[in-house]
Amino acid sequence: MKIRLSPRQSRALAVLLLLLVIGAVVAAIAIPTWLLNEQYDSTLEDYTDRLKRYRRVVALRPAIEDAIKTVEARAGRQYYLKSASPALSAAELQGLVTKIIETNQGKIAASQALPAKEAAKEAGKAAEPVKVTISVQMSASIVPLLLILHTLETSQPYLFVDQLTVQANQGRGYRPVPGVEPEYVVSLTVFGFAPAGSGKP
Repeated sequence: MKIRLSPRQSRALAVLLLLLVIGAVVAAIAIPTWLLNEQYDSTLEDYTDRLKRYRRVVALRPAIEDAIKTVEARAGRQYYLKSASPALSAAELQGLVTKIIETNQGKIAASQALPAKEAAKEAGKAAEPVKVTISVQMSASIVPLLLILHTLETSQPYLFVDQLTVQANQGRGYRPVPGVEPEYVVSLTVFGFAPAGSGKP
């Protein structure tokens, strides 16, 4: 069955079909372009946000680096003797050791500073810390002696016990007295480290 259209209806139908084709072509181009544009906008916004965050982090970098240097300097210094020369470092070491021994009921008979040793500096290497050593002769009973040695090796600045000699103060015929701890004669050397460069005059 054929439908006959008047010339006016034919023109209207032709215009309508033309508009539909044009609309389909425009939609086929515009919709993917719009979707792609949205994706690009989203990606651009994400990168812009990241860039802002990175810029904020970069702006904080000098402050973070300064804080790290401060913490490193502070943390490193606490393990060394504070004095600026070998003689003062030896005196500081003697004071620390004397305080630890006397606090833990030991008795110092003699204390002497030994010559400080500064490692030879090799070309291109940073200066080594100066080793400061003292020799101590003391007496103490066994429990205070253990406390003294433990305190020396766990204190700050770091101290190290070397060449320890413990001798009984009693002869072979000694008989223990209840409630009285025998004392021992103790010889030891204790050393610590002064910061690099403290050996310079």
